[in-house]
Amino acid sequence: MSGHDSSTAAREFQDQAFSRNHGLLTIDEQDALSRAIVAIPGMGGVGGQHLISLVRTGFRHFRLADPDSFELVNINRQFGATALSRGRSKLEVMIEQARSINPHVQIDPYPEGVTVENLDTFLRGADVVVDSLDFFAFHIRRKLFMRARELGIPVVTAGPLGFSTALLVFTPAGMSFDEYFDIREGMSDEECYLRFAMGLSPRGLHFRYIDRSRVSLKRRKGPSCYIACQACASVAGMEAVRLVLGRPGVRPVPAYLQFDAYLPKFFAGRLLWGNRNPLQRLKLAIAQKFLLARGERDGHQPPEKPEGEMTLPLSDAAFRYIAAAAAAAPSGDNVQPWIFSRQADGFGVSMVEEADTSFFNFRQVATLISCGAAAENAVLAAKSLGFDASVRTEQQIRAIGLVATVQLEDNGEEDPLVETLWERCTNRRLYTRRVVSDGIMDRLREEVQGLGCRLHVVRGEGLKPLAKLIFQADRIRTEHRGLHEHFNSMVRFTPEEAQEKLDGLPLKNLYGGAAGEAFLKLTRSWERMRVANSLGFGRIVAMHSAKGIVNSGAVCLLTTPGLSWRDFFAGGRALQRCWLKLTDLGLSMQPMTAITLFRLRWDLEGLDGFELKHRTMLRELWPRFDALFPDANFSQDGQVMLFRIGYGRAIEHGTLRKPVEGFLRD
Repeated sequence: MSGHDSSTAAREFQDQAFSRNHGLLTIDEQDALSRAIVAIPGMGGVGGQHLISLVRTGFRHFRLADPDSFELVNINRQFGATALSRGRSKLEVMIEQARSINPHVQIDPYPEGVTVENLDTFLRGADVVVDSLDFFAFHIRRKLFMRARELGIPVVTAGPLGFSTALLVFTPAGMSFDEYFDIREGMSDEECYLRFAMGLSPRGLHFRYIDRSRVSLKRRKGPSCYIACQACASVAGMEAVRLVLGRPGVRPVPAYLQFDAYLPKFFAGRLLWGNRNPLQRLKLAIAQKFLLARGERDGHQPPEKPEGEMTLPLSDAAFRYIAAAAAAAPSGDNVQPWIFSRQADGFGVSMVEEADTSFFNFRQVATLISCGAAAENAVLAAKSLGFDASVRTEQQIRAIGLVATVQLEDNGEEDPLVETLWERCTNRRLYTRRVVSDGIMDRLREEVQGLGCRLHVVRGEGLKPLAKLIFQADRIRTEHRGLHEHFNSMVRFTPEEAQEKLDGLPLKNLYGGAAGEAFLKLTRSWERMRVANSLGFGRIVAMHSAKGIVNSGAVCLLTTPGLSWRDFFAGGRALQRCWLKLTDLGLSMQPMTAITLFRLRWDLEGLDGFELKHRTMLRELWPRFDALFPDANFSQDGQVMLFRIGYGRAIEHGTLRKPVEGFLRD
């Protein structure tokens, strides 16, 4: 077909396909749209929507860029994400979608994405840029806006925020990107993200209902939905039409607008001087406190994930990465009782018995639970590297303490829980009393059932009688000299001590408040604690534990169908999956170990481990405890862990981990 024939066919298609635009757009305006070049950097949440909206409006010439492929997590908001497109190039899928609507579209693809090297080629000659880069692609976005300004090209950016869209228009004659957002060299990535978010939506309508605990600028995570992405495409598409056709009404920055479909509210205003506006500076200071400081806890940090194809035997980088993941598992008082080894077919997990010889670690059950959790972390990390992973326990624990091997094979599929591996933590704050739903409990049960374990739950009014029992158990803990001395040996009372030892529990991590911290410092020695107990002050600790139970959404008891070491190891794996799932769902968790470990010693050893007065307390306690969990078979089941869960504020003070080299054995 000749160029003339092709042009005629495209015009005939246009006249019929977009005839319903007439009355809103003239024939000449429709022709102008078909000749305009639109650059869209990104085919994700808003990019795909922008493309389809503009194609259906009659635009035909595009420059599209995206280096990524569709994943399952994209389903909720990205136009091209479907079960069938999973794993396919976003760019290829969206080009197909555009051509299925208008076979005459002309597209210049940039499969490498927008880079510093191709920025000029991507922009030159474009009539308008419709920004659709990922929110956290800040530095290339900044370069794109700056270069577009130099080339005289307007840029439209619309951000999906909650159930709303926020819109900004940057024109060559208006404020620049750096001027409006008040960006300066040397700022941290997190501060740049915050300034971009606050400048995009100065009114912040969405903050009235968004769950801020799900927003982490440091970890580059936040909620986003299809409803908001659709709204973005509507307002951005309108501005692209206005700019290309020269229609009146363009309002460049510092003008902004936000429409929230949920509230529903619309606000259009001007942020004079951009983020340098005095009121905006105050908002930024407040946001810094709640979005940068809040929830970005200290403690162990994830290592760099090794790149490239992974094969067996494990490379040093892969071995270290899996070991670092395993060492991020929980352990009693953070004693870190494990050694990791490179096995012929995978990754070995060994227990170190001498790491914890406390009264609570009866027959090394607490250590076995921790090793199970470490093995589960290793499985997740190995899968994230492309391995298939399964766990094989030893016939008996070897002299070197080898408990299990994570067996590895090629071609594994990543487990979605790996996303939370580095975020999981113990949260000892008080939670809200919002009851955890049946739907969430069903999800938790699914995680543990595959490992042969069961989850028993107390919610609502059942929490008060359980709190009384926890009070009694924790009274025993504070009145038992061995437990008191072990616990205080693991508390790191100063930041310097915590950094030096890199284990145990930093004082701030206990969240006892100023009074609680003072009490712990005052009663470090057993002599002082004994005096405090005689005066009744020791009950303060037990009261704090009981208060935590009441201020929860639910309390769960994880059981395993037997009392062998393999049962408790499997229980540790199940506990970790449950904990990671809670983290994934945005809930907090705190183990309440005293009562279950007392019960284990009572059932397996008898009364000898307890003082006479404590025997009497426990005899009265067990029937009442059992009655709260009627589905559990306490004559046969092993109690892995009692823990409380709920909706709580994120912690700032985490636990630390020793260097991974100290856990490795070839």
